[in-house]
Amino acid sequence: MRLRRLSAPTLATAITRYVAEVSPLKKGTATERSIARTWLCTRLAGRPVDRIRNTDLIAIRDDWSANYKAATIVRRLAFLSHVFTVLRKDWGWPDLANPVELVRRPTVDDARDRRLYKQIRLRGVPESECPRSEFEWVMQATQSKELPVIATLAAESLMRRSEICGIRRERVDLRYGIVFLPDTKNGTARRVPLTPWALEVLRQFLAGKPLRGNIFSMKPSSVTRAFIRARRRARKNYEALCAKYGRKPQPEYFKNLRLHDLRHEATSTLAPVLEMHQLAKTGGWKDTRMLLRYYHPDGRELARKIARSSLGRQQIAQIKRLQSASLSRPRD
Repeated sequence: MRLRRLSAPTLATAITRYVAEVSPLKKGTATERSIARTWLCTRLAGRPVDRIRNTDLIAIRDDWSANYKAATIVRRLAFLSHVFTVLRKDWGWPDLANPVELVRRPTVDDARDRRLYKQIRLRGVPESECPRSEFEWVMQATQSKELPVIATLAAESLMRRSEICGIRRERVDLRYGIVFLPDTKNGTARRVPLTPWALEVLRQFLAGKPLRGNIFSMKPSSVTRAFIRARRRARKNYEALCAKYGRKPQPEYFKNLRLHDLRHEATSTLAPVLEMHQLAKTGGWKDTRMLLRYYHPDGRELARKIARSSLGRQQIAQIKRLQSASLSRPRD
């Protein structure tokens, strides 16, 4: 008697099972659920997985390209590819082709080198009315009590947004200035040293609070939204101050500033202080190439550092000798 071949599940069925069984085992569960909903809304949701072709996915990719960034499209394709991998390896469909492998992924260019502006000035306006840095402007504009502390830790400690939001009080050592992170993005626990400023801000925030449990109530996504609102208010406040004194506002201030840029700022600030291997361990990078994406040195700072080095001092001394010899040489 000939066995009847089982019919392949629809994409919707496969994704629903994947979200129920596989996604909860990952750190990015919420993100995967969001991506899953996107695929469930496509015209392929009701089609059996063995009838989905790369040309179908290419058409969807091209439709998305008009409205979404390359990184978003790449994440969606990566999710679908893993669904097919699980179908093949774990759910009894070893002969199923993975059509995502035949789809060209858009090039992601998400490298950023945004640093905080720290020399905001209006001539004749005191610093008390016109803060010098974008960070101060944004923090003064927020209505959240937790965002200034979270943002300070982001700009000073190399911790990621999710890591900061997940800090528990019993893992904070205020005596030595260390935060223990048992569960991080790369799966490796680490102890993060705090700068004196970050430690003082955290100490004041924790005063009178319970000695156990999460120290922040905000979720990572809420922190991002609060930062965006504060940045927009800061820009409006800056423009209002410029209008008050009849000055032209600088267009680059507060433009395209993101919460994640504070991690870049922390990396660039601590790079002259820590060795590369220390910086990588503190920031939780296993690959130093990723660390270099976050390090954006200020050219003026590097020039001053070279001038203060032994090489710089030798060359400055040589220049002075040449200048002295030139002045003492008799003229015709």
